[in-house]
Amino acid sequence: MAISKKERSLSIWIGIAIGMAVSSMLVRYALQKKEEQTKERPGNYKSLKCASDGSPFVPLPEGIREKIPHGIVVYFENNQSIEDGNTTTYQRSWTIESAGSFRSERLFIWATENSLSPDFSHSKDYHFHRASELYILPKSKNKIDEFKNLIDEDYYKIIGENSKTGEWIIQIKEFSPTGIRNAIKSLKEFSTFVSSVRIIPWTPNR
Repeated sequence: MAISKKERSLSIWIGIAIGMAVSSMLVRYALQKKEEQTKERPGNYKSLKCASDGSPFVPLPEGIREKIPHGIVVYFENNQSIEDGNTTTYQRSWTIESAGSFRSERLFIWATENSLSPDFSHSKDYHFHRASELYILPKSKNKIDEFKNLIDEDYYKIIGENSKTGEWIIQIKEFSPTGIRNAIKSLKEFSTFVSSVRIIPWTPNR
């Protein structure tokens, strides 16, 4: 027995509605599983243990969490003191893995909390930088190949150029807070090729 045009149309719409409901349910399930897996990963904010080696870290302050609401703490460094004339600033920092603009993109962010008090009870401010890349201002762009031959490519790799400033973008392998500082110090030693080395600011998308 043949079905009418109206019945056929109704069947199609029922099929579409069922398909959309099933698709929506699968998306919600996938997001829930992803959230559960993130919570179980070492380094999640509630674990208070770094993903790199399981060492403890202090809870992230709200000033950092609101900028990076979801992430994995890879490294933590506590209570570094920075002398600037007669002023002492205290700093603690976290290297955090976070998602980039694309799902496959992994960002490593160096988030620091600075305070004038060693217990970080007041006068706090926060700074965010890319953890795995640095900017190098070359003395001569013509010497980039010579510079590449001198650096250890297991630790440093030139991946591009900042078109606005002319700085080389160099990727570093060790991006713990200590590793970043050591990389800056080591690269500055190539004074024949390098005018300056600096960390790259990071700004959240939202």
